[in-house]
Amino acid sequence: MTIFYLSLQDFLSKPFLKFSLLPLVFSLILFSFLVFYTYDLFFSYIDEIINGTFLAWFFSFSIVQFSLAFLSAIGGFFIIIFACVFFTMFIISFLTPYIVKKINQKYYNYSIENEISFLEVLFKAFKFILFFCILFIIATFLLIMPFVSIIIYYGVFYYLFHKLLILDVLSNVLDKKNFNEFYKNSSPLYFKISTLVFFILSSIPLFGLFLQVFYVIFLTHLSYQKILNLKAKHDG
Repeated sequence: MTIFYLSLQDFLSKPFLKFSLLPLVFSLILFSFLVFYTYDLFFSYIDEIINGTFLAWFFSFSIVQFSLAFLSAIGGFFIIIFACVFFTMFIISFLTPYIVKKINQKYYNYSIENEISFLEVLFKAFKFILFFCILFIIATFLLIMPFVSIIIYYGVFYYLFHKLLILDVLSNVLDKKNFNEFYKNSSPLYFKISTLVFFILSSIPLFGLFLQVFYVIFLTHLSYQKILNLKAKHDG
């Protein structure tokens, strides 16, 4: 809770609040347009396929059209949520070095002697994305189980969310030695619980996207205090 209040205090400061608004607005505008365009394209494609076939009679029923519209709306909702979350993460990743630097200067004064190379971080990110793609394909084959498939999809996207968010923060907080030691084992439970809560919050439209900077701030404090065993200069 100490880390939470410390992170909240930092997040509500003027510089970090400005960082939160820009990616939120940009990602919402962009992906709302994409989902609308995809939605229209989907029905145009369906019309072209069934036009002049016996399926046209089946799709003429109002209940069928309503069901398709409902399923498309649900699909569009998940698309825009997940797309906005990861797109916002991508934008915030360019701000993470600045966020970590400010927090380090204010609370910890930890100096990195041997930094992690960009290629090493890129390679790990590529491995995580590749494994995510494999999991996504498997989850897609399980769509025959309606309610179970939603849970599986959430699990698959949480995996990518957790891995990329932790990688983004740790690559800026830790030196090469501590970074490699961290990845020798599975992430500690408190990291998993934190990112799971963040992922659930990210599923809430607007609210979760606005908090992306807070996630980085919280995990930065968590990394300094739990991995490097440093104590903040002042806790409030």
